[in-house]
Amino acid sequence: MKTYNPYYQQRTEGVINNALSELTRIMALRVDLRLPPDYPDSPDDSKVITRFFDSLKAKLRYDTARKASRWGRNLNNPLYYVWVREYGEINNRRHYHLVLFVNKDIYHSPGVYNGENNLASFIQQAWCSATGLAWPVHSRLVHFPEHGVVYLDRNSPELPAQLAALKQRTDYLAKDHTKPYHDGFRSFGTSR
Repeated sequence: MKTYNPYYQQRTEGVINNALSELTRIMALRVDLRLPPDYPDSPDDSKVITRFFDSLKAKLRYDTARKASRWGRNLNNPLYYVWVREYGEINNRRHYHLVLFVNKDIYHSPGVYNGENNLASFIQQAWCSATGLAWPVHSRLVHFPEHGVVYLDRNSPELPAQLAALKQRTDYLAKDHTKPYHDGFRSFGTSR
């Protein structure tokens, strides 16, 4: 039987509520970030996820400013997120699962996974930057799960159903199994 970390579930719900308080329409996107087999698993590199989010935020700020100029209006695109660090059962390699929350009026979908200048490519580029690996050669280290997008609209009568669908995806991040709780490093983080 699967068990879930109630603290992770509570914090995730808080991130969702924060995002909904600022944005009317949201695209929630599940993403997996993997590391190559020869990537060092050293304590010195525990900040790879921080580097990823710093890079992704910078890319989204630039893209949002570019779109605001092109569209002739002010755009608000804060990035909300939840991430977990896990180790695979088969190969015992570190990887990350995330849910990203962005303004659906700016990003309706991740875009083409092998394209440029779309959300998917920004995520791939940010992961390559964080790990010091070349893009697009290593873009395949970013995985977009099937059915990984959930749309939220705080003014829709369908919001409870949308939130229930999102909870199914975020509970996967809160599962206790494969979490290295006692290795001295964080296994969970959220936007503030």
